[in-house]
Amino acid sequence: MRHKQLWRLSAFALIVMAVLGGVALAKGGFYLGMHEGDAIHLAEIVLRMADGQWPHLDFMTPLGVLSAAPIALFVQLGFGIGHAILLAQVLVAALLAPFAIAVAWRRLDGWLAYGFVGYVLLLCLALVHGGDSASPSISMHYNRWAWAIAYVVLLQVLIAPRGRAPGAAEGVATGLGLAALALIKMTYFVTFAPVVLVGLIARRWWRVLAVALFAGLAVVVVVTLLAGTVFWRAYLSDLVVVVLSATRERPGDAFADILGGSGYLAANLALIGVVILLRKAGHMTEGLLLFLLYVPFAYVVFQNYGNDQQWIVLAFLSLVALWPPDAAERMFGLRQAQWALVAAGVLAGAGYASVQSLVTSPFRHLALSTADMRPLIGLPGQDDLYASRSRMVATRANVALDGPEWRVASLAETDSGTEEEDAPTTLPGGEVLDDCTLQGGFITWLAAAAGDLERSGFAGKRVVAADIYGPFWLYGDLAPVPRAAPWYYGRLPGLKSADYVLVPQCPVSSKARRKFLQEMDKAGWSGHEVRRTPLYILMEMSASVSDGNARDAK
Repeated sequence: MRHKQLWRLSAFALIVMAVLGGVALAKGGFYLGMHEGDAIHLAEIVLRMADGQWPHLDFMTPLGVLSAAPIALFVQLGFGIGHAILLAQVLVAALLAPFAIAVAWRRLDGWLAYGFVGYVLLLCLALVHGGDSASPSISMHYNRWAWAIAYVVLLQVLIAPRGRAPGAAEGVATGLGLAALALIKMTYFVTFAPVVLVGLIARRWWRVLAVALFAGLAVVVVVTLLAGTVFWRAYLSDLVVVVLSATRERPGDAFADILGGSGYLAANLALIGVVILLRKAGHMTEGLLLFLLYVPFAYVVFQNYGNDQQWIVLAFLSLVALWPPDAAERMFGLRQAQWALVAAGVLAGAGYASVQSLVTSPFRHLALSTADMRPLIGLPGQDDLYASRSRMVATRANVALDGPEWRVASLAETDSGTEEEDAPTTLPGGEVLDDCTLQGGFITWLAAAAGDLERSGFAGKRVVAADIYGPFWLYGDLAPVPRAAPWYYGRLPGLKSADYVLVPQCPVSSKARRKFLQEMDKAGWSGHEVRRTPLYILMEMSASVSDGNARDAK
């Protein structure tokens, strides 16, 4: 009987992958409905990796190598980036499916096992990050992949298997899973690994712990052999830059709000309720581990754009799998099973919108109108990733209004210039730039700037942008800048390797432009203006030897 369920789970997993993956691929490309800027960011990382570059070594990013490696693999095989994204999702689902099936088969009964496997695969194959979003997007695909892996790793310690004690197979899954989290997005590893360790020790699963450590170290050895020991130092350096970044926008609500704010209160209280119910029902270790996951869950949600509480389904499945008995003892007038029903209802209500968005996203993508769609990337052979022409063309800007006529004496600043946010943005020569931020039409801006550079005699040059991103080489005959950052967080990545610095007249992020120019000034770089247009100011940079930058001087 148990083996029949294993085969049925396997068949179910194949059906889920075939349906969701097939529907996504049936469109003939990837058609974006939103988050075009994030797609450009991903495209630059993928195309650099497909060209043989390593993250952290050849370009700066806080994302791990596995966040884009599956996509880069399919680009190397000759697929356009749109198809590569969709095929990579199927590959990730196929690699994770055996682990999800194994953990569900040994721990969950009936529809719970199917629900767990289906949701893990859904996280791999969906075409939106979650929330209540209705438009297809590849933004933050790595968060979905990391959550899918975390589900498998966490369920292994949350619920003990039936029959024999867990052995080497669980250890391999745990070790490889945690290593994958570290190489996708370090946040997941740092937050969940301590809880997994506590769970293994509390359950005295020493063999699982030993094998997990061995499997994780094996991954470290393989990566070190491929990229060298300097890879880990470079990865740590990139993470430190992001942690200390003054330009990184908070992805959503404050951490304190996610811990106890009204928008998250229902699900959070339900999680605490599940902890209490499990402990009272005798599931002491399970309740302890869920309690220890409260802050890690909140922190991962805080780190992810949209603050989607993706842990809800895992908590729901754990509650139902460990459903408390219908004992006569009452708490505030209700028996434990009745309180469990209340908690399950709250979790279901809190998580429904996100689950529905994930489930329907491939079908919404298939039904999306293509009449207004145009290729997002300007490179030959990369014409299967599309975005709305109207969204790409509609260039808008946010311009600060200033001048004597706008000033009110009673509101005059008393400490002008003390706040970095209020400091003017200045070029190396001291010229103050207008306060302007681009609000739309990012692709139009990149293509227009790249085209102008190419026509003005700068073809083949390496141009780094004083902005949040500036992959001009995706839109014209320009070269990628070694050690540049596809998304700017701080310092001066790529500056020493660039031929020119392009300062936008109206950047995507005025904060990033100001920070980049301030970092240049602190490091002693000076600039010689070589071209000025309504779009940008192009500067050739040099470092001052007298300021201690002889090693950087060109």
